Amino acid sequence: MAEIRRATERTTSMKTVLMAIAVIKKDDQILIRKFDPAKNPYQEPWGLFGGRLDGDGTVAEMLNRELQERWNITVIIKEQLTWDEDQKKDHDGEEKRFIYLDALCDLASGDPMPVNPNEELQWVPIDKLGDYQQVPPGVRLFKKLGYYT
Repeated sequence: MAEIRRATERTTSMKTVLMAIAVIKKDDQILIRKFDPAKNPYQEPWGLFGGRLDGDGTVAEMLNRELQERWNITVIIKEQLTWDEDQKKDHDGEEKRFIYLDALCDLASGDPMPVNPNEELQWVPIDKLGDYQQVPPGVRLFKKLGYYT
């Protein structure tokens, strides 16, 4: 497993990937996904939903295109939360800096279902999120939101 570091110092000549991350909340539950093990750059299997911001349209439009294509859902961004970053190998094997723009979202349409049969989606009560091994950016975000102690 490749080493993943938080990007805490200035990086030079490294590509940056900008991503929108959706914290999809319904009542007191958060929708999380179990990554396809063949495509997960982290050791932890569970995480949130996101999409690269590399096309035409607003952040919400680009995020919803990705969510629709990969999980059959669209969201309404209710609140822009925070941002975070990591430095890790991308799917192409190249070390890159990832910047995550986190947003609290409501499910707008669709029945959450992964297109990839090796992924799993689950609604989890907020007070049970700690029972799932979350990827580091998710853990940091949940701590900021007060979902983890």
